[in-house]
Amino acid sequence: MRPARWYAARSLAGAAVLSIVLAGCAGADGSAGADSTTSTTPSLSSSAATRVTASTPSASWTAAAARPTPIVPARVTKPAVVSAPRDANTSSLHLVPEFIAFPQRRKDEMAQYSLRHYGVSSWRLSPSMIVLHFTESDTASSARNTFANDSPNLGELPGTCAHFIVAQNGDVWQIVPTNIRCRHAIGLNDRAIGIEMVQRTYGNGSTWADHQILDRPAQIGAVLALVRSLQHEYGISTSNIIGHAMANQAPQFQDLEGWRNDHTDWQTQDVLEVRRRVSATR
Repeated sequence: MRPARWYAARSLAGAAVLSIVLAGCAGADGSAGADSTTSTTPSLSSSAATRVTASTPSASWTAAAARPTPIVPARVTKPAVVSAPRDANTSSLHLVPEFIAFPQRRKDEMAQYSLRHYGVSSWRLSPSMIVLHFTESDTASSARNTFANDSPNLGELPGTCAHFIVAQNGDVWQIVPTNIRCRHAIGLNDRAIGIEMVQRTYGNGSTWADHQILDRPAQIGAVLALVRSLQHEYGISTSNIIGHAMANQAPQFQDLEGWRNDHTDWQTQDVLEVRRRVSATR
C-alpha cells in the first residue's frame, strides 16, 4: 500500500462490537488497492456520518444499514463487546456500516481470481490472519469509493477492497462482510481480513506514516479494539497480525501466478508495537 508502486494483489456478519485506504493500500503515487496500481480519490461523502455505537454485550455487527445485506453464515457466535483501549480516549468502538455492493458477479470474479492464484475456486473467507494497511488518502469515504468501483487491477477482476476502514477520529467503517474474500494483500487474500487506516505519507516514508497512526489515540485505539474483537471471533493469534510490508515473508503466503507484494506500509517493527499493545489490552 505504500510509497512504491502497487503490485499487489463473514461479516462479523451478525457478530461483533464497538465502533483504512485501499484494500491493498495506495502506492507512492496516491494510487490504491491491495493489488492495485491505479485508483480515484472521491471527495468525502456527508452521508457517511451515520454512527452506531456498540455499547453492550448484546450488541453485534449489523448490516441493517448495509449496502448490500451481508451473507449470514449458518452458525454465528457473538463475541463480547470489547471496550476501547486506553489509547482510544473513548468508552467503546464506533461502527459505521458502509457496505459496498458485492453482488454475485463480483463474488464470481473473486472465485475465479482465487482459482488462478490459490488453486481453489471460492469467494468465501474463513479468516485466520489480519493484515494491516494504511491509505494514501485523507478520508475514509475516498477509500470506500475506490473499493466500490470494482475496477480491474493488474489486469484482473475483481477490484481491490478491504473489510474495514478506520478513520482518524476512531470511527470504524465495515465495508465488506468478513466471510467474503477481498483483494488487499497478494498471496493472503484467501485467509486474511484487511484493515485499512486513513493516513497519507505526504512524501514521507512508511515508518513515518505508521507512527502517525500509532501516536493518534482515537485511531489506534479503535484499531486495537477491532483487532481484539476479530481475534475473539475467529481465534486469530497475535502472531498472525501482520503488516502489508510483511506479506511476502509470511509462512502462509502463496501465489500460483508468481505475484509478489510491493508495498511498504506497516513495517515489522511497527507491527510488533501493535502486537504489544493488543496483548496489553487483554
